[in-house]
Amino acid sequence: MKILMVSSEVYPYAKVGGLADVVPNLSRELYRQGHEVIILMPRYYQIDRLLLERHPAPLSVHLGEEEYWTGLYHQTMTDSHVEVYFLEHEQLYGREGIYGPPSGGDFSDNPIRFALLSKAAFQVCRLLGWYPDIIHSHDWPSALTATYLARQEHSGEFLHTRSVFTIHNIGYQGRFPEELIHGLGFGTEEAEHLGLIFQGELNFLRSALVNAHKISTVSPHYAQEILSPGAGFGMEDILNSRGKDVRGILNGMDYDTWNPAADQNLPYPYDVAELANKALNKNFVQQEAGMEISARPPLVGMVSRLVDQKGFDILLGPDGSNLDRICRELDLQLIILGTGDPAIEKSLRQAGDRYNNLRVYIRYNEKMSHIIQGASDFFLMPSRYEPCGLTQMYALRYGSLPVVSRTGGLADTVVDIDENPSEGTGIILESPMSEDALYGALKRSVQLWQQQRSIYEAAQRRGMHLRFDWKHSADAYGEMYAQD
Repeated sequence: MKILMVSSEVYPYAKVGGLADVVPNLSRELYRQGHEVIILMPRYYQIDRLLLERHPAPLSVHLGEEEYWTGLYHQTMTDSHVEVYFLEHEQLYGREGIYGPPSGGDFSDNPIRFALLSKAAFQVCRLLGWYPDIIHSHDWPSALTATYLARQEHSGEFLHTRSVFTIHNIGYQGRFPEELIHGLGFGTEEAEHLGLIFQGELNFLRSALVNAHKISTVSPHYAQEILSPGAGFGMEDILNSRGKDVRGILNGMDYDTWNPAADQNLPYPYDVAELANKALNKNFVQQEAGMEISARPPLVGMVSRLVDQKGFDILLGPDGSNLDRICRELDLQLIILGTGDPAIEKSLRQAGDRYNNLRVYIRYNEKMSHIIQGASDFFLMPSRYEPCGLTQMYALRYGSLPVVSRTGGLADTVVDIDENPSEGTGIILESPMSEDALYGALKRSVQLWQQQRSIYEAAQRRGMHLRFDWKHSADAYGEMYAQD
C-alpha cells in the first residue's frame, strides 16, 4: 500500500510529546513490511533547510479565497527509505515553537497553520504524482485531512484514497472561534454537516471523528475509556456511534534507542543478565544530585511534562502537603525531570529546596532522561489519564519498576505485583486516584525494595524481558488499512 502520514511532529525534526516518536517508528516498520510510506510535516524554524533537498517547483494551496505559495523540502529518514517532506511557509512556520512560543501559550493563527498542512497534503501528492491508498493523520493539527478528503478531494486522483485518524490525546481537540471558518475554505452550513462546527465553535478533532474512514487510539484500554462521559472530553457520543470503526492499537517502542546494554547516555551500561552496573548508575546519580549515596532507599524517577494530567496535582497535594509527607515519612529518594505548568514548576522547586531526598530539574534533557531510567529502582507515572505512555515501557526495559495509575496504556502494559505475583511487573495505584493512593503506592514500593528484594528482582527481570515492538502495532494498522 501507499501510505501518507501527516503529522505536526516527527522526531528528530520537531518534538513536543510522544506523537513525534510514534510517527517515524510506525512508518519505518510499515516500510519494512513492504508498504510505501511518505511523511509530511511543516518545516519549522529550527529545521535547517541546508540539510534538506528542495523540490524545484513551488506549491500553491488554496484555503477559501486565499492562495498560499509554499516551498517543499525532503529528506530520507535514517534506517529506511521513508521520505519525509517538509512544507515551508515562512509567515506561518518560520518562527520558534511548534504550537506556541517558548514563553508559553498558543499561536493565534494555529487554525490556518494546520489547516494549510492538511490541505497541502493533497497538493503535495499531485506535485509528486504519487497518490496514496491511505492518508493517516494524527491528532487535531492534521485532523482536517480527513475532512478535506470527505468534502472535495474524494474524487479524481483520490477516488480510492481512504483516511485513518489516530487520537493520541483526546483532551487536545483544536477548538477555535467559529468565525474563522471561512479562512479554512468551508461555508458555515457545509462545516456543520462535516462536523467541524460543534457547540458554537470549530473543533478540528471532531471533524476527523465524523469523516475518517477508520479511527484508532494508541492503546486498547484508552479506546474503551474515551467512550465514557468525562474521559471522552465531549466526544463520547460520536465515538460510540462509530462503533467498529474505532480500534485501540498499542504503540510500540524503539528498542534500539532504548537499550540499557548499548545506551551511550548511561555511565554504566547493563543488561538483564548482569545488573550490577545499574546500581553504579544509581550511585552516579546520587552523587551528581548531592543525595546520600546508599543502596538502602529506593531511587524513584520521574520524567514528565509537569501538568495536572500527569498527576502532579495529586503528587503535590494542597500547598505541596502530599509531597512533603512523601519526602518526610518515606525512606526513598525522588528525582524529577521536566517542564510544564509554571505553578507546578514553582511548587516542585520549593519542595526541592526543603528536602535532601528530592531533586527537581526544570528542563528537557534527553540524555538525562536516559540516565534517570538507568539509575532508578522505580519509575513514577501517576497520570490522571494516559492514552498510551511510552515512558513506562522504557522503565520496564531499563529494570525500573513502574508505579502507575490504572488508566489507558499504563493499564495495558503494567501488571500489579500484588494482584498477580507470578506475572507482576510494577505497582498500580488503588482507585480512585487520590493523594492517599499515591502515598500508599510509594509506601508499597519502599517495602518491596527493602523487605521483599527477591520478589522485586523477579518482577524486574520479567519487565526487562517484555517486548512492545512496532511490528505488532504495524500489523494491526495494516489490518485496519485493509478493512472496508
